[in-house]
Amino acid sequence: MCGDCRSTDWDCLVASGRGTVYSYAVHQHPPLPGIELPHTILLVELDEGVRLVSSLTGADRVEIDSAVEVVFEEVEPDLVLPLFRPASS
Repeated sequence: MCGDCRSTDWDCLVASGRGTVYSYAVHQHPPLPGIELPHTILLVELDEGVRLVSSLTGADRVEIDSAVEVVFEEVEPDLVLPLFRPASS
């Protein structure tokens, strides 16, 4: 639902997969099965304006407003997730 107008209408959009880090948190404890700690969780604002929660891959650190791009990784058999890495220039 739209937080501004409360509309439940929706549509699909092909996104570029590029965006910026809006916020992040580093999960250090408790340990979780299948997740290597520390684990950086991102709130990414895509160039198209949509925000989504994902994880950082391909880097140890990130900063707010850092440019990132999507990569799709198979995290377990038959489960592919969109993760974000620092954007290449």
